[in-house]
Formats: sequence, C-alpha cells, structure tokens
Amino acid sequence: MTEEKEKSAIPVGIESIDPEQGLMLSLKKPFSFFFAEEDGVEGVTDVAIDLSLTKSGDEIFAAGMAAGTIRLQCSRCLAEFDHRVEAAVEAPFFPKSHDITSGGGDGEEPEDDEGDVNLYEGETLDVFPVLYDLLFLALPLKPLCREDCKGLCPKCGADLNVTTCGCPAEKRDFRLTELEKLKEKL
Repeated sequence: MTEEKEKSAIPVGIESIDPEQGLMLSLKKPFSFFFAEEDGVEGVTDVAIDLSLTKSGDEIFAAGMAAGTIRLQCSRCLAEFDHRVEAAVEAPFFPKSHDITSGGGDGEEPEDDEGDVNLYEGETLDVFPVLYDLLFLALPLKPLCREDCKGLCPKCGADLNVTTCGCPAEKRDFRLTELEKLKEKL
C-alpha cells in the first residue's frame, strides 16, 4: 500500500453505534480510493459498501459486503473484460487496550497466530484497512476472460478464441522420447 493510500480512511464514531440496534453503513467509494494507479486496478463502477456494525461492550463487529466491477486484461488472450469483485466482511474490532490473549491481563501485545487483529483507539474506528485487505484478496491472481480461453498462438500471435492459425504444431521435445516409448508400451 502506498503512502497516499495509507492516509485513506473510513472513520466510524463509536458513539454512533447503538448498543441495541447497531449501525447500518452504506456508502460508495471509487476503486481509486482503495488502490493506487500503479496497482493496475481500473474501476468500472464504484465499490458499494454495506456494513452492519454491532457493539457488545467495547468490542465491535462489522458484517456485510463490499462489491464493485473492475476492468482487467486476460492473462491468456490479452483481451479486456469486466470482472465483478465481491468481498464478504466479517471483522471484529477490539479497543487497543483490550487483552485478547487467552489468560493473563499483563498488557503485552497479543501474539497473533490466526491473522490480523483489528484494533481501534479512542472514540473512532477505521474500517478502511479491513475493506482494503478483503478487496485486495478478492482480485484474481490470473485473470481470465472466460474459463475456456484458448489464448494467443505462441508463434503468430493470433487470438485462438476467434480464429485458428496455420502455424505447424509444436515439435515434441526429444528429451521426452524415452518416456513416450514407455507410455506406448502401457
């Protein structure tokens, strides 16, 4: 995350969360609010954020959804396509002074073996880091315009989804000849 994005925040006042009814938070933010230009995430729509915040003592629980559409480039055929990104939110927030370790109230920082712990300090909590992490994890590692994308011909560059090219089939690797003989015997 760049320095500019570290300044982004979606603050929620603790006092605005009703202990019995909670707080419904619905807003829209552009993808550029979450991702820097160098991240390569081009938003087609805004990120629609719908969260329900509930409070139990000092602990706050956020549940809901963040979703929007981005434009990606297929990793096989290089065609651009739109992709819906959805991130389910289920995140507890604890006050920074809260001891979430099992046992002991020695005030030491908790050892966190199961992931990040969402802490807030003062009368405001920031849901931005949770939303950023979940949206980032929802991005595809290898974007495909469709599951059966055939990609580009490695020789002539033709889009094999649209046409078949006249390039000869790849020659077999001579190093695999012995394995192929073994396979024929089976």
